[in-house]
Amino acid sequence: MARATTPARTIEGFRAYLEEGGLSAGTINVYASDIDIALRDGTIGARLRNDELAPKTRRHILAAARHWAEYSEDVQLGKQLRKIRLPPARRKSARVPITRDELLDLIDELAHTTSVSATMRAALAMMATRGFRCGDVLRMKREELESARTQGVLAYEVKGKRRLEFKVIKTYRTSLVALASSPGDWTRVRDLISPQSKPANRQRAAAKAVERALVTVGARIGIWNLHPHRLRRTYAVEYLRSLKGDPEAIVKLQQHMQWASMATAMEYIDHARGDELDAAAEKVFER
Repeated sequence: MARATTPARTIEGFRAYLEEGGLSAGTINVYASDIDIALRDGTIGARLRNDELAPKTRRHILAAARHWAEYSEDVQLGKQLRKIRLPPARRKSARVPITRDELLDLIDELAHTTSVSATMRAALAMMATRGFRCGDVLRMKREELESARTQGVLAYEVKGKRRLEFKVIKTYRTSLVALASSPGDWTRVRDLISPQSKPANRQRAAAKAVERALVTVGARIGIWNLHPHRLRRTYAVEYLRSLKGDPEAIVKLQQHMQWASMATAMEYIDHARGDELDAAAEKVFER
């Protein structure tokens, strides 16, 4: 495979190129690190052929390499990278939601616990009561939250500079108002969650803080192995279950969560039908 060295191109220039392309700061950091390592090793292919790396890691290395080929205008490298087929990035563990009762207990705990700050409680409640992504909540701007409080529509920017709009409903309105009303000099929610971290690292630091806080709150009510995305998955599964019997349930779930792909919504069918399938299994041995 072609060597990943182009004297006229630099990592800083690559970062600027990715930023112009609309990639998030977190993705830019990962891709820049991947290419920096490849430049020091001498080839991109060495890491892509490393079977000891997780499939997901190899896939984002490949994505970074393709961006680098475009940035460096290396046609030969680009052709070689397009021929590469990597194994699917399967997760080591299944993404299992918590139960509906556990979700409700968690929401109740967030309403009055003093184990985490009021700001953190509001951010976690946004995720638990409407299924917002952790990263999206942390990126929400003060002006967007204030506008949503008065206009009834929460419009914000997600990764890739795509904008989403959600009607403000009673399930999460209280949490939204609490965040919007937070005092101090801040621009985004991540500034409230992790004010002491460096601006370049603030999104990641705030996400780690949210994860730690969720573990703390969950442990108080006996829910273990909690992760922010489990809240999103649980919300989506319970929403789908609430539409049981509706022939347009999957379409409605996709629209409600504003997923770009129907394939994402289809992943939730197995969870929503789990109880039904287990009940059928128990009937096998009925006398």
